[in-house]
This record gives sequence, structure tokens and C-alpha cells, in this order.
Amino acid sequence: MRFTGNRPVPAPASSVWEALHDTDVLRAIVPGCREMAPLGAGTFAATMSARVGPIADTYRGTFDLCDLSHGSELVVGVAASGRCGRIAVDLRVALSEGTTSGTTMLRYVADASVTGFVSRLGTPTLTVAGGHFTGSFFRGLERSVRRFAPVGAGVA
Repeated sequence: MRFTGNRPVPAPASSVWEALHDTDVLRAIVPGCREMAPLGAGTFAATMSARVGPIADTYRGTFDLCDLSHGSELVVGVAASGRCGRIAVDLRVALSEGTTSGTTMLRYVADASVTGFVSRLGTPTLTVAGGHFTGSFFRGLERSVRRFAPVGAGVA
């Protein structure tokens, strides 16, 4: 499945970039994230709880963050397994100046695959769940980025 979109964030790109590289922020904004422990540069062991339709599970795996172009483009990779299946996500995020001074536009492309029992729920259910997950992540980022934004830097 592929999810794409643009998301404005009411903070400068440098603040958004910093937030996307902060372990505490990531732990707080990844929906269902219960644990995130550093394993090495940009790699974390993660535990996440998720419910999709009638299926709830706990997934354990890795969360990788790789800068493609410092300050403007990054890739997040997630690979995790649970009782009901396996999840793999490749998320590419590009940051650019927003349409208003002091804001950032995030453009993202996420390719996700699900195997096992969860995959039997079908594309419509998984698409809704993916949209909810994506929306929750970016709403959490908007809330969290305020602590990184300089005072008066376009944050409402």
C-alpha cells in the first residue's frame, strides 16, 4: 500500500528537522509506541501496540532513521513482527519552506506492507488504518515541534 501527501507544519524547517531526530518526540508521536531504545546511530529497538479493526497486537522490531539530505530529506524504515503478522514501512519525507513565513511543508511517500492474519482484513480496512496512523503521527509532530521552535517563529 502507498500513502502520499503534503502536510503543513506551523514551525520553521530547522525546528521540524530537530523534532524528527529527537528520540523522546518520536516515542511520543508514533501512535502506539510503548518503547524506543537506541541501538546505534539512527537505529532503535521499538515496541508498538496497534489495533486494526477487531485485531489488536503488539509489534516488536526496528525503527531506522536515515538522512538523505541534511535538513531537507529523510527516510524512516520500520520492520516489526507480532503474533498476527509482520509490518514493514518505508517512509520518505521531504521538508521545504511553507507558503507562510516560519512554516514548513512536509511531503511524504510511505510504502507499507502487512503480512499474516492482519493482511486478511483487506485493503479498505488497512487503508483507513494507515490514514489514521499517518494523521496521528503528523498531528503529534505539530504539537511536539512547538518546543523546538524559536519564540515568535511562526508558531501559532
